[in-house]
Amino acid sequence: MVSTTEIAKYAGVSQTTVSRVLNKPDQVKKETYDKVMAAITEWGYSAEPKEKIEELKAAETIRILASANDPILYDGAMQEIVNSAAEQGMLVNIHVFAAGGKEALYNELAAQGTAGVIVSSMSIEEGLVEKLTQSGIPTVLLNEGYSENGYSVSLDYAEAGYLAASHFIDSGHQEIAWVGGPLDSEMNRDGLLGFVHALQANNHKIRKKRLVVTEPDKVSLYAAFESLMVLKKKPTAIVAASDSLAIQLVEFLQIAGLDVPKDISIIGIGNSAEASHPFNELSSVGISAESKELGQDAISLIFESMSGKDAEIRHIKKNVALVERQTTKPLPVKK
Repeated sequence: MVSTTEIAKYAGVSQTTVSRVLNKPDQVKKETYDKVMAAITEWGYSAEPKEKIEELKAAETIRILASANDPILYDGAMQEIVNSAAEQGMLVNIHVFAAGGKEALYNELAAQGTAGVIVSSMSIEEGLVEKLTQSGIPTVLLNEGYSENGYSVSLDYAEAGYLAASHFIDSGHQEIAWVGGPLDSEMNRDGLLGFVHALQANNHKIRKKRLVVTEPDKVSLYAAFESLMVLKKKPTAIVAASDSLAIQLVEFLQIAGLDVPKDISIIGIGNSAEASHPFNELSSVGISAESKELGQDAISLIFESMSGKDAEIRHIKKNVALVERQTTKPLPVKK
C-alpha cells in the first residue's frame, strides 16, 4: 500500500488535492477526481493504519453506510450486526458521510473487496443502489424502502398507508387526500393501495382528484398542492407517501396562510429523524419493531445474499405504528 504523497506524485496533483478527493469530493473537478481515483485504484492506497492492512486482508468486511444521526443504527441495530458478523469471522466498518460523497464512496467500496453493504436510514440515489447491485456486492437497504433487484428491511408501506388513513377516519376527517410519488416505485404503489383500502373498508367515497401522484421535486409538488387547494371541498387531512413530502407540504400550507393542524392535518410515512426534529414535529407512521430486531434482519439478509443461493425472502416488511406529534388533531364535531 502507498501513501497519499505517492498517490499525489503519480496523479500529478498536490497532496491537498488527494485529501480533498477522499474527504470532500464535491469540491473537486470531475477530471481531477477521476485522475486521483484511477491512481488510488491502481496503487491500492488505503486510509487504514498500516498495521491493520493484513488484518483487513485476512477478514471479509461488511460495510454500513449511514447518516450521522441514524436512530435505528445507534439504538441497537449496530450491536446486532457487529456481533453476528464477528461470529462468522468478519469485520464491520461504518461509513458516515455528508451528501455529495456517495460516488466516491462507491469507488472505495468496490476497490476494497467489500463482502456486503448495509445502507441504513439515509437518502441514497437510485443510481448508487444500481451500481452496488451490478457490481455483485451484496446490498441490503435498512429502513429505506424496497430494492427491486436487491434485499431490504423496511416498513410495510401498504400497512402504513392503511393505518394513516384509518387514523384520520377515526379522528372524524371525511375529506382525506393522498400525495405520493410516481407509481413505478413499489413503495408508492403499496402506500396508495393501503390508503385506498382503508377508505373502502370504512365506506368512504374514493375521489380521484384527492389521489395525487407527482414527481417529488419542489415545483411538481407545489403544483400538486395547488390542485388540492382549488377543490370545492378542500381536504382536512393529507397522507404523504414520505416524511420529506409531508414536511414540504407543511411549508406550502404555512406559506398559504393555513394552520397545521388546525386547518389541515398531515401524516408522513417513515418516521425518520427528519420527522422527529423539533423544527418539524411531524406525525408519521414508522416501524414498530425495536432496532435490535432490524439489525438481526439486515445481517441475516446479507448472509443470505452472500451465500449465492436463490433466496426465498428478499424483502422483509415490518409492522408499523403511528407516532403522533404536532401535525395532526381530531376534526371538531359540527353541532
